[in-house]
Amino acid sequence: MRIWHLILSGLIFFSGCGRLIKVPEQKRAITQVYPIQLSKDEIYDRALEWCAKRYISADNAIVVRDKEKGKIICRGTAQYSEYFNFLVDRPFGYSLTIEVKDNKYRVSFDSFIVYYSERDLKSGPAEYEFEISKIKRILAKVAESLRDYISSGVSEKEKKTEEEW
Repeated sequence: MRIWHLILSGLIFFSGCGRLIKVPEQKRAITQVYPIQLSKDEIYDRALEWCAKRYISADNAIVVRDKEKGKIICRGTAQYSEYFNFLVDRPFGYSLTIEVKDNKYRVSFDSFIVYYSERDLKSGPAEYEFEISKIKRILAKVAESLRDYISSGVSEKEKKTEEEW
């Protein structure tokens, strides 16, 4: 009976350590390019409007707005559930970069900082696979929201130009 307790304890211990796989720095960022039939200025204006509506709290901010270069950089915060998707809500910070060109734009998320607040408010870079995968799932929804906002009304605009012919 004692052997089974040792085996079970060993399995629990090693399965917990499986969460601690570090992700290389270059694989921590998320980058996606979206094609869209709009001019650079139109894409930039829509992206800036979306950022202004989304990043309005004290923890979130638009850091850089450069229309000439077609670049917007924002700092944002969100949270993910760490254990079994309901026990611990872990807040994290990230950097969002939107780069705009004619007929396309690129969205990049990086600089993930996780805030550990069980006893003291501590933070550190997100570097473990379980953290990165949960962060990527949350930020995929943010990128989808941006894509939907920028592309809203584009198909209607294309229909109007076809009707004009």
